[in-house]
Amino acid sequence: MLRKALHVLGGVVVLSGLAGVFNDPSYAGSGIQFSCNTRGSLPTTVAYNLAEGTSMTVIRWYSEYFTGSGYDPLSRCQQVSARFQQAYNSDSLNYITAGIVNGLPVICAATPGGSCNSSNMLFTLKPGVDAAATMQRLFDVRDSASPALLESQERTYINLMQKLAPVGVEAPKAKANSQAAPNNRSRAF
Repeated sequence: MLRKALHVLGGVVVLSGLAGVFNDPSYAGSGIQFSCNTRGSLPTTVAYNLAEGTSMTVIRWYSEYFTGSGYDPLSRCQQVSARFQQAYNSDSLNYITAGIVNGLPVICAATPGGSCNSSNMLFTLKPGVDAAATMQRLFDVRDSASPALLESQERTYINLMQKLAPVGVEAPKAKANSQAAPNNRSRAF
């Protein structure tokens, strides 16, 4: 019972800290705000365009796989939403890719040609899950439908800001040198 109360209290502390960040006047009226809300009874990471007053669902958290480690869907939603916001605020959320960190598949924020590490990791997936396929499904990327997908021989990158364009974010362009690098034949779809 005490553990459960501490877990809930921890979630409240996380939410309170996030509320302070998002109420900061420097964020008011511009940019994107990522937060965890409940949509249809599921904790959901949502991207809000503060200037336009629009929103877009990014991730719906339903897996209980990490609950035994203290990360139920709600706490994962809160923590991952905060990671998305931190990456956005530091201007490092332009592209996401899949990789392995500590032996587990992850989705992370990276520049084209970059890889995943504990500093840029956004969230962890279940062991054995194909992180690249999950990333593509997550953002509903289809080979013929989206120029937001950037592939190389080694890794796939999704231009997240372009995927969020319906929310009103201007998409950055990939640097020419990262697309023309040897052994990194990139193509946009």
